[in-house]
Amino acid sequence: MNKIKILLIIVLFSCVFTATYCAFSVTLEKSGTIQTTELSAKFLDDNDFLTKIQELDSTITNIDKENDLNRANTIANEYLTDDNIFSTSDSNVPIYLWIDNGTINYYTIAVTVDFNKNNT
Repeated sequence: MNKIKILLIIVLFSCVFTATYCAFSVTLEKSGTIQTTELSAKFLDDNDFLTKIQELDSTITNIDKENDLNRANTIANEYLTDDNIFSTSDSNVPIYLWIDNGTINYYTIAVTVDFNKNNT
């Protein structure tokens, strides 16, 4: 009788471990898929963008987002503020923008960036 109890306990632990392992790998697979599809951001529309950038530099009267902006690979902590976010609220990750020595830089972890050239 003791041998049967030991065998049942081994089978029980084996099933629990296998089920846990399977659930964990499914979660990881789903997380990876979600993460790669959500890395996108959209700039504010032209009017809102110009209004907000003029708060940083009032001498800017016109801007072409596709040609006048420099995408930076890093960002200093001092620019990681709400005042420096230039992306729409429906963006999945933020776009930070700052001006350094006359260069207008932006940083985002988004893979896809929509310049949102349509005025809304």
